[in-house]
Order: sequence, then structure tokens, then C-alpha cells
Amino acid sequence: MSDIRQTAFEIVDRLRSASSILNVYFELDASKNYFGYDAFLITGLPNSHQQNLSDCKIMSGWPAEWERRYQARKFIHIDPVINQIRRTTDPFFWQQALDETGTAAGQVVFEEARAFGLNAGLCIPFHQLDGTEAGVSFGGERFGPSRDESAALHLVALYAMSAAKALGRKQRDRGEKPKHRIPLSPREIECLKWTAGGKTAWEISVILSLSSRTVEKYLHSATQKLGAGNRTQCVAEALRRGIIR
Repeated sequence: MSDIRQTAFEIVDRLRSASSILNVYFELDASKNYFGYDAFLITGLPNSHQQNLSDCKIMSGWPAEWERRYQARKFIHIDPVINQIRRTTDPFFWQQALDETGTAAGQVVFEEARAFGLNAGLCIPFHQLDGTEAGVSFGGERFGPSRDESAALHLVALYAMSAAKALGRKQRDRGEKPKHRIPLSPREIECLKWTAGGKTAWEISVILSLSSRTVEKYLHSATQKLGAGNRTQCVAEALRRGIIR
């Protein structure tokens, strides 16, 4: 337990000192390696049927294709996890939410999520003083945190939510357009930065101690996520969005 507690405190300390939404995203992305989740989402809940995921999310670390599917099918209105957030203040596993609702529509959401590697997850609900509701979800293909790990993730979620909301307010106060999703992983961004600097995939593989094939995989993934036609366009789009500088 001491190792888990120490790790959680270290993550919390970095979240407290985060200076941008990007810092929060990278911290949660890096924490995958310790806690075993593959994806995460920080989101508010819809206040009307007209609202969709894009109107509610605060930060998304979901697979891009699943997020687009979730948005297109308006799953936020039938997702058992979202409905469970409204009913409890306690952290819960996704399966618990499905078991309690037992709806056919909810089952569809879960089955489709599994196609994107999201077989199981843990959600931490938030009920704010202003009456708004939100949640932080961690999920993955083989994600099954222990009791101590779940407690540690509860603590991490508290500070991640707090940091993301505070930094989002600062961003809006400065008149910046909110960046709900940082679509690239830290490794993908790192490879793009070196590409922008004129390095080849082989040179990047030497610099980062990776195989050329792995570097090519990261660059291909980044190109797809940013909707670019080729690597040059991908770099340009990443620069335009401020993902790399």
C-alpha cells in the first residue's frame, strides 16, 4: 500500500502544479503505466437531450474512433456509467452501473466499447455545489484495479478534475478556445517534434532508443488522429493546434 500511496501523492503533487490542460493530460496518460488503464475521460453530464459529449467533456483520453462513435450515436444519454453518476457519490466499476440499470440500450454501449478495447473501467462521480455533475472514468482492455489502487485513483481523479476545471476557467478568461481533447500521446508528440526538426524516422529511432518500425507506427497514428493526408500536413496541423512548437 505504501508504494501505491506514494505514487498517488507524487501524481497529485504534479497535478497541483500543472500550468496547462496539456500538463494534466500528460500526467493522466503517463499514469496508465502504473495503474493499468488504457484510456480516461473527464466529463460533465448533459443538462438536456440537445447536449452531446462534445458539449460536456472537459478532457478526453479515449480512443479517437470510439469518441467519434460515442458522439455520433449520442451514447451519453443512454450510457449506464453516465446514469450511475447521477445516482451515487461513491466510485463504482462500470459493470456495476450496467448491472443496476440492466437496459438493452446500456448493453449496446458496453458491447460497442469493448470493440475499442474498453472492456472494464472505474468511474469517480462528482456532485458540485452549483448542482452540476461530472465524472472521471478510467478504462481498458484488462483493467481491474485492486481496492488500494482504486482508492489511489480516487485521489488522483479528485485532483485531476480540480486542475482541469481551474485551468479551463483560466483558458476561457484569457479568451482562448477550449481544447477539450489532446489527441496525441506523449510519444507521438515527441516523434512529431523531431520530424518537424527535419529528422528521419531512423534518426528519431536512434535518439529515442526505439525501433524504426515503432517510430513509423507513432507517426502514422498521429497522422490519422489529426486527419492529415501525409506526414508534412500532420506536422503543420500539430503546429497549428499548438500541440508542438
